[in-house]
Amino acid sequence: MIKISDKPSKRVEHFTGTITMAFPGIENKIWNFTVLRSTNGVTTFAVEADHEQFNQYFEDAGEIEYFVSMLEETVKANLAKEQAEWKPAEK
Repeated sequence: MIKISDKPSKRVEHFTGTITMAFPGIENKIWNFTVLRSTNGVTTFAVEADHEQFNQYFEDAGEIEYFVSMLEETVKANLAKEQAEWKPAEK
């Protein structure tokens, strides 16, 4: 018989957000992302940019990955410096 705890040891919460960032030659300035906050004794953050949104504005895969990583690293840097404004979701 296998026994599995009914309490997870790690919890991951997903939060959607936006950031205002300018990219060369792109009119859009508001970009969507998701923050994954993991708690397991220590809180850590991961960031996932909205790839579908980037695909609408960029054609070159290398260019997409470059700007996606720039956005993700910027969001993570702001989270690390506690410069993110956490707002409850609008109902």
